[in-house]
Amino acid sequence: MTDHHVPTSAPTPAPFAALTQRRLSRREVIVRTALGASLAALSGVLAASGGGVAKTGVARAAAPAMPGGTKGYVGVFKDNTVAVFDTSTNGILRTIPIPTGPHGLVITPDGQTVYASSDGASTVSVIDTGTDAVIASIEVGQSPHGLALTPNGQQILAAVFGTSQVAFIDVATNKVMGTVPVPQPHNIAISPDGLFAYVAAQQMGATSLTILDIVGMTVVGNVPLDKTPRALNFTPDGTQLYFTLAGSDAVQALDPTTNKVTTQIPVGASPHHPLVTPTGEYGLVVVQGPGQLAIFDPAKDGVIGTVAVGKMPHWVASSADGDTAWVTNENSNDVTVVDVEHQTVLATFPVGNAPRKIVLQPGAVAPPMTMMPMGGAMAPMPTTGAAAMSPASSPTSGMTAGATGGGAVSIANFAFSPATITVAPGQAITWTNADRVAHTVTSNDGKWDSGNIAPGASFSHTFDQAGATPYHCTIHPFMTGTVTVMG
Repeated sequence: MTDHHVPTSAPTPAPFAALTQRRLSRREVIVRTALGASLAALSGVLAASGGGVAKTGVARAAAPAMPGGTKGYVGVFKDNTVAVFDTSTNGILRTIPIPTGPHGLVITPDGQTVYASSDGASTVSVIDTGTDAVIASIEVGQSPHGLALTPNGQQILAAVFGTSQVAFIDVATNKVMGTVPVPQPHNIAISPDGLFAYVAAQQMGATSLTILDIVGMTVVGNVPLDKTPRALNFTPDGTQLYFTLAGSDAVQALDPTTNKVTTQIPVGASPHHPLVTPTGEYGLVVVQGPGQLAIFDPAKDGVIGTVAVGKMPHWVASSADGDTAWVTNENSNDVTVVDVEHQTVLATFPVGNAPRKIVLQPGAVAPPMTMMPMGGAMAPMPTTGAAAMSPASSPTSGMTAGATGGGAVSIANFAFSPATITVAPGQAITWTNADRVAHTVTSNDGKWDSGNIAPGASFSHTFDQAGATPYHCTIHPFMTGTVTVMG
């Protein structure tokens, strides 16, 4: 297969070289994962029995025991909330208001604290999972996107898109320890040894994977790309980094010892978040165009099955044993629970408008399947409720009656073309989506917004006021353009 990008040489982090000497077997990964989960559970019990005091000095209640399960947390982008659900019943327990645009989401290894960034603000909210309340707010800079937590749970790296930097947060104090410049960082993957971070840099003309030394808080390498990187994750043994690119239908597999792409896995239109289950047995990636979860074999880098989920799937989380996955569906406003081993949907439940990131407390388990006869056989019956949440609008035209002349902009390959367009007062511009996923056309000042434009649909707006107006896609903020109205 032809490579979609050609990384140039980059400094190779020395600790990764040792990884080529010995790969963990799948059995070893499973044993280590189980041991880690047991230790985390024991830590939680000890903390609860001692009453538990947050490292910030804020007294916190022990996380309540859930009836048969633990809790999951979903950033609900258009509602400006974090939704909390019981993984054993799929019931929504409560919603937690946070600042505009919930984006990044991580949970500490003990399951006691969730951190949520807000890309319409400049903060990371700290949520105590015992009370499901915000207990602190951390200023990191304008428009923070993805968050990543070091394996030891001691540091959080925040991709601050608006100020082109990665902020290092000390979990013990909830203070920013320092920042490192990275051009419009979006998402971050941290190596399993906690030494290095790979950052998806989305600035046009500088798209790359930027490599950071976490201990030294410095840039130590760069993998240039000719397409925009989106989401990325390491395998549990650290021998592969999987990432996705805007406009590519394949998951990219990179060898961190050489920083070269070794293979590509075709999965369908617009793959987004890749994840390898904690056991290393399955690779998962949401495929936004067809609305699927693709399941692949990390040992062979080949797809072994797909499962239809909701519209515009955004993120995926896995149980510790890798047998269950939870997928957020941004355009159908719900979460799909998938039996990975049997490649079937267990349930679908509504969570709010435009769910994006999702995290789970340790020990999350799916509820028992409800069975019903279908054609003489028994099949799982998903929990209903997705239809209760109205899907995001897909405008076909917003042209003002009586508008004359104007211009046209094509939305293709995750870009506006032309990126800059000039019209006279009273003229309209029509944007047509030629991509296989939804986009928006949203002015930076918030005065006009298309909502979600479905593939093949269009949106028009008439301009009366002279001047230049920059705009962007709210789903893919690296997509930008400018409308100039002549004076």
